[in-house]
Amino acid sequence: MNPSRHFPSSRGGVSELYASVMMVGVTLAVGGLVATSALGQFVLANDAASINATTLENSPSIQLGLVYFEVASSTSCPIYGGYHEGTMVEVAIYDYGVAPFTPSQIILNGTVYAGNYASLLPGSLGTYAFTTETCLHSAGQTVVVVDSAGGEAQFGS
Repeated sequence: MNPSRHFPSSRGGVSELYASVMMVGVTLAVGGLVATSALGQFVLANDAASINATTLENSPSIQLGLVYFEVASSTSCPIYGGYHEGTMVEVAIYDYGVAPFTPSQIILNGTVYAGNYASLLPGSLGTYAFTTETCLHSAGQTVVVVDSAGGEAQFGS
């Protein structure tokens, strides 16, 4: 039995026109999903930035800057870069913010130097002097200033 006698000659499958229309539809659907997802991510990022800016505006504005970090040389310390290192440190900090800052600790390279440091008013410069246990030089030091409320600022010399 020959099946071609019972069925007229026809090609099996989907027509080229119908296949093209289906491919255009699939492309538009996938492209729409990608565009919607990208737009959603943009909106989320924009909303997060707005919330962050609002939070910063509502918090006390403490902005500190390191003016200088100086170590007085001592002949009992080794020479570094042609100068004697020292143990007497002086740190000068300027308060650029609108809230006062009263340091309760100055942390130098991980060592805490707690003390009764003078309050730093907005728009003012404060200098703080203390003695370290080891000899050090002015360059490459990490200074963290912490107040009793938990506010802190970190600087590098």
